[in-house]
Amino acid sequence: MRKFFEPESVVMVGAPRKTGMGAFNNVECMVRYGYKGRIYPINPNATEICGFKAYPSVSEVPETADLAVISVGRDRVIQMFEQCVRAGIRRVIIISQGFGDADQRGLELQEQLVKLARENGVRVLGPNTMGILNNFQHFTTGFIDLPIPEKVSSVSVIAQTGVIQVASPNFTYQNWGKAIDIGNGCDVDFIDALEFFADDPETRVIVMHMEGMKRGREFLEIASGITLRKPVIAFKTGRSTAGAEAAVSHTGSLVGEDDVFDAAFNRAGIIRVKSASELKDAIRALLLLREMEGPRLGVLTPTGAGGIMSADACEDFGLELAKLPPGLSEELKKGVPAWIHVANPIDIWPVGMIGGNIREVYTKAMVGLLKSPEVDGVLVVIPVPSSPLHANFGIEEAMIEARREAGNRKPIAVWVYMDDIASATKRHESIEGVACFDSIEQAVQGLSFCYRYHQIRRRNVPSQKSFSVDRQCLKPLLKKGREEKVLLGEDALKLLAVFGIPVVRGVIARGWEELEAAAANLDYPLVLKLAGSAFLHKSEWGGVMTGIESLDELRSAFHEMTESVRLRDPGIEIEAFQLQEQAEGKELLLGLKRDPQFGQVIACGLGGIYTEVFRDVSREIVPVDRSQAEKMLKSLKMYPLLAGVRGEEGVKMEALLDALERLSFLATEIPDIAELDINPLMVAGDGCRAVDARILW
Repeated sequence: MRKFFEPESVVMVGAPRKTGMGAFNNVECMVRYGYKGRIYPINPNATEICGFKAYPSVSEVPETADLAVISVGRDRVIQMFEQCVRAGIRRVIIISQGFGDADQRGLELQEQLVKLARENGVRVLGPNTMGILNNFQHFTTGFIDLPIPEKVSSVSVIAQTGVIQVASPNFTYQNWGKAIDIGNGCDVDFIDALEFFADDPETRVIVMHMEGMKRGREFLEIASGITLRKPVIAFKTGRSTAGAEAAVSHTGSLVGEDDVFDAAFNRAGIIRVKSASELKDAIRALLLLREMEGPRLGVLTPTGAGGIMSADACEDFGLELAKLPPGLSEELKKGVPAWIHVANPIDIWPVGMIGGNIREVYTKAMVGLLKSPEVDGVLVVIPVPSSPLHANFGIEEAMIEARREAGNRKPIAVWVYMDDIASATKRHESIEGVACFDSIEQAVQGLSFCYRYHQIRRRNVPSQKSFSVDRQCLKPLLKKGREEKVLLGEDALKLLAVFGIPVVRGVIARGWEELEAAAANLDYPLVLKLAGSAFLHKSEWGGVMTGIESLDELRSAFHEMTESVRLRDPGIEIEAFQLQEQAEGKELLLGLKRDPQFGQVIACGLGGIYTEVFRDVSREIVPVDRSQAEKMLKSLKMYPLLAGVRGEEGVKMEALLDALERLSFLATEIPDIAELDINPLMVAGDGCRAVDARILW
């Protein structure tokens, strides 16, 4: 991969003769960007391009180039690629469009290209790409003339679009250090680029712009290791609900493509952002501030309103206000009236104005906050007027002194406001461990990214717990499920029971006589349900009746349910009924969904008939261990109900955690399951039991 970014010689296939305004000339752009290597334009209709001798074919180039860049019509790409192969070139960038990004013919050409590359040991970047940008080497393969940046950051980006590369001021802080547009990703992909940047000494922060993913499980494994060493930020676009709308089960509709990416990024320790502005703030924070070891912030502001905004932002982004360090309040209040109150957030204005030296007060407050073991990071709000009447502010000098006296590198996020923002930002960001943001909310979110990365580097890597399974009982159930592509009702519950997931006692009955016989062996109260593939969502058919206390009530429920189905659709025949002992408790959903890239995803959340309405669901990539299971439950809005509120008894958490671990184990043992739905799982103080389930292959 390194020769893609640092080639000493480049063959440019398809270089046009036209140069200057309006021309999309990769050679000219490369030269203007300052590339100092050897360039060999290929154009049979030219003798010279941009001062370089042009060659009629790749075979006539006097050396084996490190890299070839092909930019011709798609129907000529294969021919030119074959020339590169015969010339011994082992790295090729294909700028041309119209392949897998276009039509069936384009897809066939791309597959042919991949086949040729693999047979000849050639790595291909693209097609449909801007290629490579390396600002450390003044190297670009793109066809857009870019200004040479004055400053280059140690941030590298992997993108699926060229716009991220050419519009770096809109997406990053101080331009990209290196950029790679993987385009269609027919060969070189996210994994290849991630591995390169992980070991690249010029890259400190890795950014990914992502629309889709191949090799998902391998990506998770590679990225999980890299994020322990370097921050990785993902800007995932193309959030779609189409997959969820097409799903059959509750779990399927609640675990869409974007939900899976969230779970995958979380598992790999990747920080996800949802917008270009978030991306810029995350880069700025992780590049300048690095890690923050805890969630506790000290806030220093010249305005009480700023303190309130800071407190709100802390709540929004998962941080908290720190306790004010002992003695700091008394130190700041020396020589000022007793009515002045000093707490966190520290309103510095009355203290500084009455005391007469606002710079000194800023210094004392920052030193106290930075030195305190109870404070993990500091948010500073600073007015930056350009008027000479306010020249005594000089807060950057106070910040330098405070940093020196505190003797640590705790992150300081700054919101500068008024009319000297650009100059003040430059001055303050020259101080180590200081970053300036456009608002208080962005500053707090920036610190939250730093805390998130600290958590990522110290995260638990889950391992799957194993459980004993009756393979003889499992075998016929699997055979039936795979043949019929579905297990419903009692069959699905039996499979869960094989894996030790508690289920209610119940039977399948074909008519009244069988129901009557089955009731004699079950404990009242009972629940009667419709069974069969025609009634996947039973409540819509009036197909669930609870609280049946006697045989007479069972008979009435049977006739009422039969009549309800007949009235709704006389053409549907009821195949069977399911009779169960009634379970009490709170209704949860547990489920699985197999993602084509990342494998099995496990979900848990609010169950029952309102599952899709409230969508209170947590998701994780399998495997899930006890620690992950606890995080899943605690992330639910309904968690306080499970823990017990207002004197109510909480559910038996141990049983619920065990069920989640066993479901994860089931997913690893039967990886070909497409979707699995337990809804509801009834949870109470004495344990949990699955009441209804369906499994799809």
